[in-house]
This record gives sequence, C-alpha cells and structure tokens, in this order.
Amino acid sequence: MKNLLPIVVAAVLCAACSKQARFAYVSDAPRDKAMPIEQTYSDTISAGDMLYINVYSQNAESAASFNTRRTAATLNQHKNLQTSQPGYLVSQSGDIVYPVVGRVAAAGLTCSQLEREMEQRLVEGNYIADPIVSVSLMNFHVTVVGEVQRPQTLAFNGGRATILEALARCGDITMNGIHTNVKIIRPDGRRDIVDSVDLTSRSLFDSPYYYLRSGDIIYVEPTEKRKRIAYRDEDWPQYISIGVSSLRIAYSMVYRYFYNPRTKITR
Repeated sequence: MKNLLPIVVAAVLCAACSKQARFAYVSDAPRDKAMPIEQTYSDTISAGDMLYINVYSQNAESAASFNTRRTAATLNQHKNLQTSQPGYLVSQSGDIVYPVVGRVAAAGLTCSQLEREMEQRLVEGNYIADPIVSVSLMNFHVTVVGEVQRPQTLAFNGGRATILEALARCGDITMNGIHTNVKIIRPDGRRDIVDSVDLTSRSLFDSPYYYLRSGDIIYVEPTEKRKRIAYRDEDWPQYISIGVSSLRIAYSMVYRYFYNPRTKITR
C-alpha cells in the first residue's frame, strides 16, 4: 500500500498540471531564455482602410495646401472613427484620390511604401522639392467574440496590435473558452481566410496571426462542457413541455383502457 502512495500522488499532480496547461499561455516556451519572435508586423493597406496623410516640407506654405483639405464626406462614411483629422478612404479598386496629385494606388502597399510613392509623385510633379510624407491607418479595428469577458470591436491607434493585446482588452478568455484552437477570420480581398492559433504553444509567435490586421475577427470557441450546459439551459422549458404532453397521452390511454364511459363499469 505504501508503494502505491507515491504513484497516486504523482498521478494527481500530473492531472493538475495538465489541467493548468490548458489555460496557460505559451506554456511550452523555455524559461529564463530569450526567444526571438520571427513574425514581423506589416501595415499593408487594404480596400476600405482610412488613411491619414500628412506632408512636411521646409517650405511650410507649399506643404500647407496638401494638409488643409477636410474630407467631411469621407469621414461621414466612418461614423465610429475616433478622430477629426482628414482622412482618405481607399476605394474598392484600391486607390485614393489625393488633391492635385490625383489617383494613387494604395491597396497592397505598406504605409512606408505609400509614403515613398507619394513623395515621388510630389517631386516629379514639381509640387514640393523636399517632401516628407507620413501615412498611418486611422480605422484599424478588430472584433473579438465568443468566450471572452467582454466581446467587442476594438480600435487601435497606430495600426499595430497583437492577438494577446486584443484578448487582454476584452478581459481575457473565460474559463469556458478553448485556448488551443482560437479561430481567426481575416479578410483577404474578396474572400475571407479562416485559420486557428494555439495560445498555449510558443508556435503562436511564428503564426501570421500573432500580429493582427484591420478587420480581423477573433472567435474563442466554448468548451464541450460549456456547450452542453448552454444546450440544457436553453432547452429545459421544451423538455418540461414534452414531459407534460407525454403524461397527458399516457393518462388518456390508461383512462380509456381501464374505464368504460358507457356503462360506468371498471374493466
């Protein structure tokens, strides 16, 4: 009996550790050791993005005409935009209309690439001799739904966010959420890509979904236990109704079998 005690204790400890591992983020990462993140953030511009574009120059007057334009009509298309700065909407064809310069292809470029393109256009058109263009995303947002404390759509300033930051702002995953199979729905042109990440594995840092893109949807799936509880809670009135109906039918059959209403004599 004494020989079995260490085995039982070890089994209990292993079970406890295994249960904790289901909720621990990046539980297999090495301790006390630096681990570089290979994935790099990309602020690639897509159709529907709202861009803030500002032009700098040593000649302030020449740059001012490009920075005073107010695009009220464009801003009205994005009521939730938390800024009063003028913005440029990337059309479904992937371009923006910039004053004087005209149409500029933006979709598929990063913000820094569009900056270089705009600077080149301004120099070649003899508008500004020494332009410095700054481009940033104004409507960077992601949506988090499922088993989190506060499902919501989040706006991020600066256009950079990780999946861990998004979950933290929603109050983290509940104890009823699956950490090992978090779904990511990512818009990609005219289609959506659906994939998943394991938050308990260090492979998360190698995933293309570690850094989020504007429009991403994060869905935390409930555990099987949570599904069963929800199913039972939602359907218990139906079960009562079925039970009552079954009792009525049974009573009617028994009544007809054991009692003859014509003669009032019990069979």
